[in-house]
Amino acid sequence: MKIIKYILFIFIGLNVVSCSDYIDNEITGEQNLDTYYSNYTESNKAVLGCYASLSPQDWWQTDFFWMVGDICSDDAFKGNSNEGDQRDFGNLADFNITSSNEWLDSKWRYTYQGIFRTNLAITRIPEAPIAEEEINELVAEAKFLRAVFYFELVKNWGGVPLLTEPISVSDANLERATEEEIWAQIESDLNDALEYLPLKSQQASADKGRATKGAAIAYLAKAALYQKNYTEAQSLANEVITSGEYNLNDDFKDVWSVSNPNGSGSIFEIQNSYNELYDTGSALPVLSRSRADGGWGFCTPSSNLDNFMADDPRREFTIIKQGDYVNEEYPSYDTKPSENMSGRINKKYFLTSEDRPEKSEHKRSPLNHILLRYADLLLMHAEAAYFNGDENSALTSLNKVRARVDLNEISATGQGLLTAIYNERRMELAMEGNRYYDLKRTDRLTQAMAAFSNYNLNESTDEYDAGNDEGKYYKAEVHSLFPIPISEINLSQGRITQNPGY
Repeated sequence: MKIIKYILFIFIGLNVVSCSDYIDNEITGEQNLDTYYSNYTESNKAVLGCYASLSPQDWWQTDFFWMVGDICSDDAFKGNSNEGDQRDFGNLADFNITSSNEWLDSKWRYTYQGIFRTNLAITRIPEAPIAEEEINELVAEAKFLRAVFYFELVKNWGGVPLLTEPISVSDANLERATEEEIWAQIESDLNDALEYLPLKSQQASADKGRATKGAAIAYLAKAALYQKNYTEAQSLANEVITSGEYNLNDDFKDVWSVSNPNGSGSIFEIQNSYNELYDTGSALPVLSRSRADGGWGFCTPSSNLDNFMADDPRREFTIIKQGDYVNEEYPSYDTKPSENMSGRINKKYFLTSEDRPEKSEHKRSPLNHILLRYADLLLMHAEAAYFNGDENSALTSLNKVRARVDLNEISATGQGLLTAIYNERRMELAMEGNRYYDLKRTDRLTQAMAAFSNYNLNESTDEYDAGNDEGKYYKAEVHSLFPIPISEINLSQGRITQNPGY
């Protein structure tokens, strides 16, 4: 893969001279990897580089793709109605998807960049002259992150090339492993990792946000749920619940607050803190904010989602609609409907002006990006318990999530209970990038997209998004997976095979 060809340059931060001088001069500032892991500081930096791959330097590398789980569902549209602006993002929302889509290419490439970094850390750190305890914990973090990267690949593409060593493209096995083999690797890495990772409560304040035992177990539960292994999913989720490490004590309005990083319900989140020197932070607040408010207007919540949430108390902290009161600074918010497909924006990623960086804001906002939180884990537990015939446990976990926002307890049974769990996931996790993946793993994607299309074209009277035909190219037999980027197939000389239908 092409990532192998240039990843070393990214990893060791070479000082590159101009193109005209590059050929004629020796490379300066090159780090010798054979001697790099000479102490704890260097080994720790290598692992921090693995974390950095979750949200690399610029918005187009992976930040943009975190919104695909919303736009490829009934929760959101591409958003920005300027047709020529990020056309391939709109093609994803339309399911007009080809193997040349640039956002699939970026997601694949930079996820494998993260895998290369973790492979390098896992291979080299055990040779470092540092304490065995330090080696074990750093390698555990790298294995946890490798599992997260492969989770991202398998949920989007199914079976993919399985690389567990930092090898060159000429030595790599670029044939696709099966989906089952990828899941097995994810589970192996997470099980290895949890043995040496600390509990969240054991972490020093400076280490908050790094991998924990609870995060590893939670991801194992999520992996089991994706594979419909409900007995294991319930058991693992229950292990997290009974650990007492996480709770729902934070008000829902504060879950995504920039002032509440790594809150009481946070299991794992990408750490973002604006730094002008290092140009670090998140792009999501600007990518999703109104174009009238200095944003780019992508991934706008649908009226379908807005109506579904109705009077749910979480709605006001999830969606900002044209004219909504936000605060004294925004008494009547302008979503710029002329360039917004739904007249709405995602409030979870919204930052007021006082929380926005003065420079480089478009890619470096100081808002952490939550990948897995306790409410999600509780609802996974409820879902697994339901399929295991343990409806009492399912109701207990479901109603814990509802109680946080003062909703009445649900006492449904049978199919009504399962529907309630699915509905709760949609409301609790709305606009967090989960919906498409939830729908397809529960075999509801085709039904949901058909209902969404019918709503938009035949039922909706919404003044902003009625008549929108986004998603019109959806095909049930094709779109449960994305196409492998054609660039990767070509680089593998055809050893990587394409997904059906593309």
